[in-house]
Amino acid sequence: MIGATATHQLPKTRIYVEPDRMTADRATLSGTAYHHLKNVLRFQPGDELILFNGLGREAIGALEMFQGENAIIRLIADTDASTESSLDLTLAPCMAKGRKLDLVVEKSVELGADRICVVTSKRSVIRLTSEQSVDRVERWRRIAVSAAEQAGRSQVPVVERIRPFEEFVTSKPPDALGLVFTAGADPDPPATLRQRYPDTYKVIAVIGPEGGFEPEELQAARDHGFKDVGIGPRTLRAETAAIVAAAVCQHLWGDLGRRPPVHRFSL
Repeated sequence: MIGATATHQLPKTRIYVEPDRMTADRATLSGTAYHHLKNVLRFQPGDELILFNGLGREAIGALEMFQGENAIIRLIADTDASTESSLDLTLAPCMAKGRKLDLVVEKSVELGADRICVVTSKRSVIRLTSEQSVDRVERWRRIAVSAAEQAGRSQVPVVERIRPFEEFVTSKPPDALGLVFTAGADPDPPATLRQRYPDTYKVIAVIGPEGGFEPEELQAARDHGFKDVGIGPRTLRAETAAIVAAAVCQHLWGDLGRRPPVHRFSL
């Protein structure tokens, strides 16, 4: 591990670096990250930042030089940034029109989701071609990286390919609690879920489309172990429901009910 003093202050700038561009003591930034450091932040040699590789490693670094179209960063100290939740949370919102899911991806990353998989249902209001689906997922992956940078996360959540709802529910692992947040379900408040499933550490939370799921879709989910869950007496927009569902799960089984993490440095 790279050494550091325990009193070293965390820099404010955080940037994601691809794992293969971060070695034991150096990292190389290019593309938009290079442009941001050089032309937006006007970094000078010696200026410090935080780099993370999206796989759990985070380190303080200092700009060594700009070399061609790259920024060479000297790594000073690995941090023990305990910002990842103990809850393994997969969020599966239904396809929505416009840029509504951009907001869902951004906020669910901030709330600690580990995976995001957009699903299509029979009442989905938008249908994408294969090319459009690939483009949309790539955009959500860029949003996930940006949100992880902003939120101080050491990992970048996985954004999976868009999948049909009935295919998605068949892939639930046996150790995961599957929840379908949908209008008109379970009248008990979501807080009672912790009493019913106290030892939960892995949750797959599916959020229905604006018009709700078809009865046969809900039955297919139940057949694969999913539970219907209500989300309060008011009618929420689908993007609001997805963000609320992520927050509820983190409150019940994750780190929103625990003391905030403390940043430490390896010596």
